[in-house]
Amino acid sequence: MATLRNCIRCGKLFSPISSSTKLCFDCDREDQEQFNKVKEYLKEHSTATVIEITKATGVERKQIYEWVKSGRLDVAHVLDLGLTCESCGKPIKSGRFCIECAARIESDARKVLAESKPTAAKKEKDRKAAFHVADAIRRRRGD
Repeated sequence: MATLRNCIRCGKLFSPISSSTKLCFDCDREDQEQFNKVKEYLKEHSTATVIEITKATGVERKQIYEWVKSGRLDVAHVLDLGLTCESCGKPIKSGRFCIECAARIESDARKVLAESKPTAAKKEKDRKAAFHVADAIRRRRGD
């Protein structure tokens, strides 16, 4: 049976095409149309501010911020976004984290992953300590 989900924008129940789909078909189409409007406007007016983009396209400032934070829209030249790193609060132009915090988070994740992987010596020790049914049967038979 297909899973159903509520659209995060309009609340309508829909069947998502993937696990990452959050918008119903109608809202997704509207979102894409708005995104294309903004992108086309930026082709013509590459130095426009967010306020100018909002006035010219009718797309809400909040939506533009979401596209920038998710990396879908690259408007690094726009200085009035007011985005800050979610970790340290430093001003950033796009995404969720500054370069330093992103590098630190990646490094920490790699350390945790490396620590969670069992070493070859531990695997060998666990293998030797494991109960082997075949060995027990051989011992009973006197093999």
